[in-house]
Amino acid sequence: MKGIIIAGGLGTRLRPLTYHRPKPLVPVANRPFLEYQVAHLRKYGIDDIVFATNYMAEQIEAHFGDGSRFGVRMRYAIEEEPLGTGGAIRNAAELFPGETVVVFNGDVLTDFDIEAVLTFHMQKQASATIFLSEVPSPHPFGVLILDDDGMVREWREPSEETKQTLALDQDIVPTGKDLINAGFYVLSPRCIERIPRGVRSSIERDIYPQLIAERAGVYGIAPGGFWMDVGRAEQLLLATQAVLMGQVRTAVPGLSVGEGTTIAPSTWINGLTAIGRHCRIGEDSRLENCIIMDNVLIGNRVRLTGVIVDSEAVIEDEVVVAGRGAGATPVIAGGSVLGRGTRLHL
Repeated sequence: MKGIIIAGGLGTRLRPLTYHRPKPLVPVANRPFLEYQVAHLRKYGIDDIVFATNYMAEQIEAHFGDGSRFGVRMRYAIEEEPLGTGGAIRNAAELFPGETVVVFNGDVLTDFDIEAVLTFHMQKQASATIFLSEVPSPHPFGVLILDDDGMVREWREPSEETKQTLALDQDIVPTGKDLINAGFYVLSPRCIERIPRGVRSSIERDIYPQLIAERAGVYGIAPGGFWMDVGRAEQLLLATQAVLMGQVRTAVPGLSVGEGTTIAPSTWINGLTAIGRHCRIGEDSRLENCIIMDNVLIGNRVRLTGVIVDSEAVIEDEVVVAGRGAGATPVIAGGSVLGRGTRLHL
């Protein structure tokens, strides 16, 4: 079985963390996010993988190389211009002619049982099988309506404007449950052949609706397990905490503290904080529910709560930065300096 990971997005919702690195390499519990997906595919015997890349593709290739360090064969389908999800899949699938492929969107953390979905796909002789997750409604995701056999009868994809509005509104009261597109697919060759070659397209808006209208064997299955979209800073914080707490069964372990980091004995750090490599944290500081990336200097008597601090930042003595626990997560950009005594309550 072959795998494709779509990893070409600009990561605009994660800026400033994605100004200097592609979104799939943003660390979650001190591992580049894509490492979790690669390890998950390998766990199920999917060890021939293509990254569909565009933005900062050279960084992804430099990190993974030929894949041997991760126990897989790794190849790259680089888009000169962004091709959308459909075009990216078709471009990558050219390296697997005539093969069924498992497709991952490169911004979702999960421990879905891939074997169960592959078995379902083969039993149904499906053209495409879509992994589904149950979430509270309303939400910014595409909703699928199934018949009793699991075939998709209808795909309700919200507009980009609706997605953005719902994603930013943290105070929406749930009114029910929906089965949503979880961003993972098993695609047969006959499905891939329906995607135009070299043309920008969305598999969600352009390809699946056509196949569903034709009753051409598009199925959905909710395998259960952990699922989280990691597209915004607050979701990155939650994903890091999920890995550290063991809420998601990752095939590789996360790390609370990176190598070369020193922490003063009088400083208090809770178990939901991840600290990168070669950081220095001074006396009598307190860090709670934070992500501290590599090479960060934190002074004495600093208080950080619900904050992401990017690499090379300097937090001087007696700084206080507190996120409010809901809504947008504060992000200190890489290379920033917060001067002594700065107070930010967000």
